[in-house]
Amino acid sequence: MTPVRPVSRRTQQERRDATVDRLTEAAIETILEVGYYRTTVKEICTRAGLSVGAMFRQFDSRLALMAKVANDVTDRILDSYAEAAEALATRPDPRRSALEFLAYSSSAPLTDVWRELMMAARTDVELRDMVAPSLPKLYEGVFELTDGLGLLADIPERSRRVTLFSMMHMFSGATLTRPLYPLPDIDEQRITLAAHYMSHTPAL
Repeated sequence: MTPVRPVSRRTQQERRDATVDRLTEAAIETILEVGYYRTTVKEICTRAGLSVGAMFRQFDSRLALMAKVANDVTDRILDSYAEAAEALATRPDPRRSALEFLAYSSSAPLTDVWRELMMAARTDVELRDMVAPSLPKLYEGVFELTDGLGLLADIPERSRRVTLFSMMHMFSGATLTRPLYPLPDIDEQRITLAAHYMSHTPAL
């Protein structure tokens, strides 16, 4: 007769981590579907299958959960860039491929969640304080990955950050206006224009 192995029980920390993960995923899903301002504690907890009390045992406030969401989403976006990095470096035109990926990722679901938080933070000082660390983390992380691939090698060193950040701002702005004013032909031209700018960046 085969002996029955005792079922290992999760530790208190493992249970806590699982609860935090469920709340974080539920918050991300809610923000993506209904936007930041409609993301209520009740809706998050319903999606997570948890009580409101369970949430407040892990987070002091809704804003504290939003800070966790901002940090996690930033990490996931950076992970997606890192995963794409090696493949981009082997393409016939790595720079254009990187710009195409940058344009695509600007309208990816995780980036939509991240942008919802940043836009809300413009008028919500408390939210701004909670999510502010995620902004430089994202931008500097993308810069390090892009520069590490050598995609900025032809750009004068002092001009590299402003060039890349300007590309990110351009693609992000296009994503914001696309639902109201879609311009698919310009979307393709924008990548060509960005590639030209990157090849002709002056020393600043």
